[in-house]
Amino acid sequence: MARDLQYAQAAIKRLLRSLDKPESLAHDFATQILEQARRNAASKPTPQARMAAENMAVQGGTIAPSSSGAAADVAIGSEFGSTVYAQFHKGRNPRGYWLYPAGRMVAERNGEETLDQVLRRAVGG
Repeated sequence: MARDLQYAQAAIKRLLRSLDKPESLAHDFATQILEQARRNAASKPTPQARMAAENMAVQGGTIAPSSSGAAADVAIGSEFGSTVYAQFHKGRNPRGYWLYPAGRMVAERNGEETLDQVLRRAVGG
């Protein structure tokens, strides 16, 4: 019993250390989303999706175009489509074509991990 208590205390300490650095957790989560978004964009849901995804970067815990101006406009058009500009070849979609779905996919994938799995990983070091 004392040994189990020691393991539990060690696990809680590891979790608390992780929570002390929320910016690191946010950066890691944003990185996972961008990686998934690039995989989504590779299937070309809109013609400019791959180019736009490659122009995105993680800054802190945020995903943003690495340059502004036309590149940022293309990223927005490729993600949400357009009813005005025919070059995007897709109608307006407020749910997004490649980046927003990536966020949902990563959140669902990470949400499936049980507390037991998290604690086992924390105890294991």
